Amino acid sequence: MNHWLVIYDIRDERRLHRIAKKMEEYGVRVQKSVFEVLASRKIIDKLRREVSKLMNLKEDYVVYFDLCESDWQKREKYGPGKYQEEDTRPFKIL
Repeated sequence: MNHWLVIYDIRDERRLHRIAKKMEEYGVRVQKSVFEVLASRKIIDKLRREVSKLMNLKEDYVVYFDLCESDWQKREKYGPGKYQEEDTRPFKIL
């Protein structure tokens, strides 16, 4: 399993909602257009295919960052946010 950070900028509101819904199936929203996902490369490839069908490749973009465990552990978060840092992770492991 790898930790992924997925960010996107979607120009059309309808496409934005569809992509956000799809992302919620795979990870945890940490900001409006930012998700943390714990998944294998195979699952991320599936997510990429599904998202690419929903987006306009001329107007929208999505970036997938594969973060090694060492870098993941170095992350720093400030403020309460919606994300909880406890062992009972609100996202599912795929």
